[in-house]
Amino acid sequence: MSHLGKAVLTAGPSIIGAYFAWMRKFYKHPEKYPFSYRYNKLRKLLIKVSKGLDIEYHAQGLENLPDEASCYVANHLSATDPVALISLFDKPCTFVAKKELENKPFVSKVIPGIEGLFLDRNDLKQSLRLMMKVEEDLTKKKDKSWIIFPEGTRNKDVMHNLGEFHHGTFRPAFKAKVPIVPIAIYGTFRPLKSSAKFKKYPVFVKVLKPLYPSDYENMNTTQIAEYVQKEIERTISFELRALDHKEMLQFKKHYRLNKIL
Repeated sequence: MSHLGKAVLTAGPSIIGAYFAWMRKFYKHPEKYPFSYRYNKLRKLLIKVSKGLDIEYHAQGLENLPDEASCYVANHLSATDPVALISLFDKPCTFVAKKELENKPFVSKVIPGIEGLFLDRNDLKQSLRLMMKVEEDLTKKKDKSWIIFPEGTRNKDVMHNLGEFHHGTFRPAFKAKVPIVPIAIYGTFRPLKSSAKFKKYPVFVKVLKPLYPSDYENMNTTQIAEYVQKEIERTISFELRALDHKEMLQFKKHYRLNKIL
């Protein structure tokens, strides 16, 4: 049986059960349920999904997550990136997702259920309106943090530098004057590859020190984007890749440094 086939058998019943028990309710009437309640329901489900995918999380710096509503910015390697972050973060958060997911089964219900938003990368006006909604949420509601992937799309070349961080994605945090939290992710490119043959799939997440408004008050969004990108790149290049290599060496039969997948 393939890795993904096993994951479907393991986590599938929980996903289907959640769909009928609460997913549709949260989608249709999110206002009837406190955000923290909806978030915790999803988090518990995604932890089960992670176990089904044999993901083993290695997290650092979780103590750096501010108690207040913040903007979490992370590099983007895989569709499992949001799964990893929500599984690890007990502080309620939601995220901006690409519009293509709006028609995907389950996902199309889950994201609106936690008040996430779908971004049309080909529609500049829609993108601007969406970022204004994120800014308004961070300014007025303050009941959750937002996860944003500034690269705008998944970076499929896991051995090279990150894609350019779009400075516009930092505008909501900049205007709302909330903490900006850089997050480095590595290893999430493996779990969804059915051909991979590992007993476990290590995923590394490091939460870096936040940038508070007083730290970036003399910077513009372009400078913030460049600074955050460099910090995440440095962490991945000099820390997370080394940790990943050390973990993956136990799977010498299928793992080669020159072919990390």
